[in-house]
Amino acid sequence: MFLDEVGFSLKGTVKQTWALRGQTPVVFGKASWDKISTIGAVSTAGQFFQQTQHGAFKGPDVIRFLQHVLTHVPGEVVLVLDNAGIHKTKAVTAFVAGESRLSLQYLPPYAPELNPIELVWAYIKRNILGNFCARTLEELKARLRVGWQRVRYVRLPARLLHSYLPS
Repeated sequence: MFLDEVGFSLKGTVKQTWALRGQTPVVFGKASWDKISTIGAVSTAGQFFQQTQHGAFKGPDVIRFLQHVLTHVPGEVVLVLDNAGIHKTKAVTAFVAGESRLSLQYLPPYAPELNPIELVWAYIKRNILGNFCARTLEELKARLRVGWQRVRYVRLPARLLHSYLPS
């Protein structure tokens, strides 16, 4: 499985749009760095897990997510993740050491292109949040819920992994 975190702020994601000739399109939004964070994982079979919360993730939040994954994925679980500090806290290290079914493999530093879940985050930012300007964190979270449902409905992780991973 591939794991990563991403942040979404009230500062909108602008993407290409259209307007009548001679009229410049204008997207209004609240310029705020208030944010929602998501931790997610995709399995090589295309399963998608995510947990969204206000603010940044810390070690205990990572542990809760790992427990969630272990509850829903049978057998041995190998998680491939980046070298973020929250992945290497003493609490996370102790939790992983105590779980015989779980092992962590770290990607090289500064190599997001090796983690296919980054493509899920890009899809959400471009296709769900593109030109969407939430006024509140609750509005942003509601839009993300729609995005997570779409990711599962279109089976995006399986499609991405099919083209991403070698056969």
